[in-house]
Amino acid sequence: MGGLGDVVRDLSKFLKIKGNDVVVITMDHDNKISNLPHEKIDTIPLRYQGTTFNFDIVKTSHLNTQVDIVAFSNEKINKIDIWDPFKYHLFADLVLFYLDKYYTPDCVSGHDWPCGLAIAECHEKLDIPTTMTIHNEAFKGPLVDYKGLTLTFLELGIHFSDGFNTVSPTHAEEIKSIDFIREQSKVKPFHGILNGIDIEEMNPGNLVNYVVSYTNNKIDPRKLGIFISDYGVGDGHIVKPKIKYSWFWNFNNLERYIEEWNDMDKTSITGSDVEIYGNISCRDITVPLIGFVGRATYQKGFDIIFQAFSELFEEHRLKLIMLSKGDRSIEEEMKNFAESYSDNVTALIGHCPPLVPIIYAGSDWSIVPSLWEPCGLTQMESMVYGTPVIAREVGGLRDTVISLNPDPIADPNFDRATGVLFKHYDKYGLKWGVEHAINWTFYRLKDIHLYISYSHSSCPESPYDKNAPLSKFIENCYNHVVRNLSWQNNNSIEKYKGLFGGAIYKHYMRYKP
Repeated sequence: MGGLGDVVRDLSKFLKIKGNDVVVITMDHDNKISNLPHEKIDTIPLRYQGTTFNFDIVKTSHLNTQVDIVAFSNEKINKIDIWDPFKYHLFADLVLFYLDKYYTPDCVSGHDWPCGLAIAECHEKLDIPTTMTIHNEAFKGPLVDYKGLTLTFLELGIHFSDGFNTVSPTHAEEIKSIDFIREQSKVKPFHGILNGIDIEEMNPGNLVNYVVSYTNNKIDPRKLGIFISDYGVGDGHIVKPKIKYSWFWNFNNLERYIEEWNDMDKTSITGSDVEIYGNISCRDITVPLIGFVGRATYQKGFDIIFQAFSELFEEHRLKLIMLSKGDRSIEEEMKNFAESYSDNVTALIGHCPPLVPIIYAGSDWSIVPSLWEPCGLTQMESMVYGTPVIAREVGGLRDTVISLNPDPIADPNFDRATGVLFKHYDKYGLKWGVEHAINWTFYRLKDIHLYISYSHSSCPESPYDKNAPLSKFIENCYNHVVRNLSWQNNNSIEKYKGLFGGAIYKHYMRYKP
């Protein structure tokens, strides 16, 4: 389930590391859980609107985190679209049955609208403390009548929770403008708790293993003759342009890899086939490459990407690589855009997780021009691979990206910056962000040297020189993620434990006069 799935996986892992007993409860989407080695606990004959559905309760452990997973499996229901509300009407009753018979937790934590009805029923029918995490309040689920209320799934979960949160401090303040959120925040704990990434799993020193292991060791790019190498802060400026050249400037390599990926059996992994449009092959390594990875929804800024880059291609030498899947109309626009600017754009339409770190590692900058962004993981993932981010100053993007100052000659912060933030959601804002980024990392190297002292170093002649600004960005990005944005170090796990503790306290104290 994309970023939501990543967060739930990592959150449960680190809660367990901190000594908590954690069980993840889910539906068996596309048989992903039942295809793993598992134990069958029980079969539930669930009656819903006159029809009986038999669900197996299957239990397994996550292959990497070892967190227990309980899933409800019915061959027909498993194949229904993952976001179909019908699934989550059933899910609420299934959760109730399992928790009532097999497992009594101290607190039940629901994530996004699919869990809303289940949270309401756990609170009301089982009298269990509950919390609700909002990953994206724009998607609320269907309206439902419950206990005399007519609310969406998400609103039900919030209303009947003992505490709730969203996934960044800035976004928590942004959504308080919504009447329902503001009123609920007055009567129960509400916090903005920043997401993070697992730097044990995702880091440039683990690049090769991540890419190879994700395909169950069935595709090794090195055996296809494609350069890929682990790297660190000290040699990122050397290795990253080699990855850029091997995967994207030498376009045949990318095509070969995707052909292998498309031929692969994906029943036991997450991913889909990928279609390729456009060809950004190039000889000049100093032409900037901008990367984009994100779900194909209007929230992610596709309209201003198409508008801004149509003009940027006319005014600058640069290339754009995009990997996305989602809304069919946006996928079609990506295809048309790549075909219109086939020398400047490569659009990869599909879901290919092992390609994600390759795009970050090979790009000079990445873009996250979201209309809104509760937190976002893509900017953190980009930065951990040493790739600075051009992002809109909104939500979690504002909380995680340290922006290069507008005039870095008068007020230089090359020693801290991890990207460029722009304010206005239009083509002009994004254009300014891209131009500001490439101006100070590709074009004005000599101007920078006149104003900034590089200790014991000569003026950089290439963007990839060790003493060039881009090399400093690489170092800043990685260090910022490790120190401030990783689950290991950002104290968000402790804040979640505080949220759960506050919910437990509120739930039981309500009985006292």
